[in-house]
Amino acid sequence: MRYSPIAGRYARALLNVAISRGKEEEFLEYLRNSLEVYKRMMGFFNDPTILPERKVEVMREVFDSFGIEIEEAFFNFLEILFEKKRQKYLPLIVEYFKDMKIESERKVPVHLTVAHPLDEEEKELLRKFVKKYSLLDPVFATTIDPELVAGAVIEFEGYTMDLTVKGRLKRIARDVFERGERS
Repeated sequence: MRYSPIAGRYARALLNVAISRGKEEEFLEYLRNSLEVYKRMMGFFNDPTILPERKVEVMREVFDSFGIEIEEAFFNFLEILFEKKRQKYLPLIVEYFKDMKIESERKVPVHLTVAHPLDEEEKELLRKFVKKYSLLDPVFATTIDPELVAGAVIEFEGYTMDLTVKGRLKRIARDVFERGERS
């Protein structure tokens, strides 16, 4: 995942509001829905000639048309996002919010990329591995990438471990190339 301190600060601020209201899940859902609306109407939301208030009004109208009730605090958040022209950070804000929510529950978010779906035994081994290093229970977000051939890429707490066949082959090729340059 790409790192953005700006998106992280927005996600943290929104999570703090959600926690104070006891509505972390609802605010996460608001964010996901807002991201979908943003993606579908990106041209409108990125148009600098349209006032931030109008953008929030349109977002409100979309939610109302689907019968989704949204807390006013969330619309205030969106207005700040549009005023500061930070709407392009919405995808990252959603990801950070999810991860920060997991961390607030005293767990560690773990992003796994695997070649095939994991069975329960493999999940348990990974759970033990992550817990050994983080001392927290992991919450896995898994992506399937058949190009990896076998193995997994594990990302948590700023660490990335490439334990894939594809990664191993790249390391071998790099080592052979570097030895060839020295000769």
